[in-house]
Amino acid sequence: MKRRVLQILESRYKAIVRLRQSPQTQRDMTVEDEQFLKGCLNFSYMAAADNVRLMSQFTAKSREEFSLKTNSLVLYTPAEAALIKKLEEEAALRAAPRGHELKALNGANIGCGDRQISEYLIPIDIMRESEGADATGVHHAFLKGAILANPEDLPFKPESLDFIVALHMLEHVSNPMEILQYWNTLLKPGGGIGLILPNYEYTWNAAGDQSRFGHKWNSSATIFRRLFDRHLADQMLLEQMGTLPHKISFDVVLRKPGEFKPFGISDATSSNSGAELARLGIMVSDFGE
Repeated sequence: MKRRVLQILESRYKAIVRLRQSPQTQRDMTVEDEQFLKGCLNFSYMAAADNVRLMSQFTAKSREEFSLKTNSLVLYTPAEAALIKKLEEEAALRAAPRGHELKALNGANIGCGDRQISEYLIPIDIMRESEGADATGVHHAFLKGAILANPEDLPFKPESLDFIVALHMLEHVSNPMEILQYWNTLLKPGGGIGLILPNYEYTWNAAGDQSRFGHKWNSSATIFRRLFDRHLADQMLLEQMGTLPHKISFDVVLRKPGEFKPFGISDATSSNSGAELARLGIMVSDFGE
């Protein structure tokens, strides 16, 4: 009898585990659902665990529509968030000159946080660790090996970079077009800038952001296009914008006009072997004594 009870309990436990591990069936949100959610969600902290649990039963499209209607942060499931992150990084990397592998290019990842994106990118940020209470609005994690530099004063000479990526960074500066104009001077002809920016209609209005390192302006594809036409159209090409399927962010790729010339090893560096230099009598360590 005891053995039978244990078998039943074990069977039920396994069933519960399978249920928890199985994908949750999602459905479209009804008007009644919207009214219920408006009354029970914690709108002051949309990322709260209870909010995520309640919203996860609805389709991503429904959650995005609810966000727009309620002026609240759109929520995604962990699996959706991972996919969004992957798609954002792929979109930003399209700034790399076509036909060249990343290992052969010089690219910078500005405002990297903890997103390495590629091992061939140079990570750059304004801090490597959180600075405590005064650093509200910063990344939740960092790359310890990032170069410390401000976005308006990077440690590169003009026309030395092949491409730049900046994911969820440009909304944190109050002069984004000036920053892009400066970055453009650092690019070689044919180089690109890949941006990922939040859509403020699905995140929050920067006019109410009290964080020192928070959002400084409201970004959307429409607003960015207007800013581009006003400040950048005579300097760069708008090669790509708004190709991501989700609503929380949008992508931009800008291209510097001109023919791209990749890095090449110079003859001054390695035109002759040591044996050849010795035979020619021009080895620097041979003093002829």
